[in-house]
Amino acid sequence: MRHLALACLCLAAAACGGDFSNDDLEFLNALPQREDLAVKLSAASEGRSGGGLTTRKDGLVVRLGEASRVSGDTDKTGREFNGAVDGLLSLLENIRNSSPTSREPDRRVWGPFKDKDHPRFDVRFVMERRELRFDYRLEYRRTGEGDDAWWALLMGWFQADAGIRKGVGALSLDVKRATEETFPVGGLFTLDRLDIDYQTKALPTRVEMAFTPRGSLTEPTRYMYREAAGRLGEMRFTLPDIDLVVGGRLEDVALTTRWAPDGRGMGVLEVLDGDIKGAKYTECWNALGRVTFLARSWDFFNPTEGDRGSCADFSALDE
Repeated sequence: MRHLALACLCLAAAACGGDFSNDDLEFLNALPQREDLAVKLSAASEGRSGGGLTTRKDGLVVRLGEASRVSGDTDKTGREFNGAVDGLLSLLENIRNSSPTSREPDRRVWGPFKDKDHPRFDVRFVMERRELRFDYRLEYRRTGEGDDAWWALLMGWFQADAGIRKGVGALSLDVKRATEETFPVGGLFTLDRLDIDYQTKALPTRVEMAFTPRGSLTEPTRYMYREAAGRLGEMRFTLPDIDLVVGGRLEDVALTTRWAPDGRGMGVLEVLDGDIKGAKYTECWNALGRVTFLARSWDFFNPTEGDRGSCADFSALDE
């Protein structure tokens, strides 16, 4: 992703400066920023150890007071989510520091410029406004080709609602098209698309990310992050082929985790396939990431352990 981000540097080099009109700023405010899309992990999660379900056998054999493996998977996935966000948004970063090359009442264009990192290509960035909706495209063509040869590597839109950067939007990276155009895609060669949908107009805010594998041979891998008042966070994602219990099959699970700024959290794991298909597991942890409560739906003799009252209140995320 960062390899692709180098392609935008020529935009900044050719049009640096801050000569922006108020109308220019309205266009620029329609572009998402990291704080709009990134997962806000608790400060307490930094430096935690203990691994996740994906790194351990007998994944649900956990005792009170031990490091939560569910918490470990949440922290790891959150950091990976943010890495993908950073890579995608880096393609837009230099636009914010560059004056448009051309202005029309409802259209701004940066470029076209020769791409110094990919000498066979020209690059431009186009934004168009229709009332409160903004559409934008990062486009390429081979040098020497005409206007009908432009194709979009990145496409996005934003529908403003109330206040700066408040609304709904989406952006997509078309890796398949780039590959067809023989444009270098770096480490993204295993994908056809990367899509992000988000809403920032009301709490809880939501960001959903989908990775579509090359050839679409399997379903897209999806992650969803939500944030409620009080900086309560939630992530939902799937973990395939986890060895949760002793048996002949691995488990595919859907995991929903929630956390508070002080580091306390809760995870609910539902088994989609495997030896204990349909089973449900719930776990709470304290600010140190240590398990304080757990429940196993399949355990008739010892279904719960610990104090359910130790679980933080996440009702603001129930909306």
